[in-house]
Amino acid sequence: MSAIFPVISDDGLLEYLPVTATNLEGAIDVIRKSFFIDEAVCKAVEVSTNPEAAKELEELCYANAKDGVSLLAVERSTGRAVGALFNKLQVKNDVEDTFFSTFAANCKHASSKALVEFMITVDEEADLFEISQADCLLEMVFIAVLPGYRGRGIGLKLFEITIGIARALFNGKNVKTPLNEQDLPIGPIPKGVCCILTSKYSQTLGRQLNLSIAKKISYEKFTFEGKTFAERLGPEYPSTTAEYLTF
Repeated sequence: MSAIFPVISDDGLLEYLPVTATNLEGAIDVIRKSFFIDEAVCKAVEVSTNPEAAKELEELCYANAKDGVSLLAVERSTGRAVGALFNKLQVKNDVEDTFFSTFAANCKHASSKALVEFMITVDEEADLFEISQADCLLEMVFIAVLPGYRGRGIGLKLFEITIGIARALFNGKNVKTPLNEQDLPIGPIPKGVCCILTSKYSQTLGRQLNLSIAKKISYEKFTFEGKTFAERLGPEYPSTTAEYLTF
């Protein structure tokens, strides 16, 4: 284990671990059973009712996990993965824009294509590299907690550990955990963290962590099959926000 792990919850019931080849499937299963079903944009573009589109989006989880900075929460008594956070090291002027644009262009399903295009549009609306004056940021991309385990601070803890990983890398400590046996280089080194927060719950986490709001973007801006996201989601969903924290 790295200097970050192991991390045990205060009540001793949960353990927070890096995503590895051994537990990757469990982490993705949390995304399947929670994020793809309950997350606001997934609802708006009907990923929640399109298993094939969700399957297509799992490739983004695999791609993120290769950076060695993704996390999961495990119930210690059962070994069950109950929370997951897939993180990605984003570098200014890197090929990531091409990756996401190419991914969207190659999507076979309208729902998965729309979700990736939403991410691209938010990134274009809020240039977090310019705003934060950073050339690398650790992006918290997909976070999910299984329904029966919500309200226990799991999401907040996953965010806190991610910030700890980013700070450790910033301070010269290689705390990345590779999927396989091959070590990962310490670079690219993030100068902060960032995320797109799409619900009242996730935005509350952002406030608790003192993230700065770079941009608020109305769901009226986005459409899917003739209706705006705002129409599809209803008034209980706030505008999406792009947020960041630099070191």
